[in-house]
Amino acid sequence: MSDVTLDEVKKRAQAAGLTLREDRLEMVRRLLTDALAPLRKTDSRAVQAIEPAVTFDATGGGTADGT
Repeated sequence: MSDVTLDEVKKRAQAAGLTLREDRLEMVRRLLTDALAPLRKTDSRAVQAIEPAVTFDATGGGTADGT
């Protein structure tokens, strides 16, 4: 998949809680396509992980010291 569809833009906006005007969807689609192009060209198998992935608790249940 090399291009972002308008449907994908709408779904991403909805997931992010954003409301986009219909006349702006094409502009957002082009910007998102351009922004994702370098990532889509990257071979993730060639990238060596150095540290474990960071986790994020969106519920806010933890504290700064992890307890």
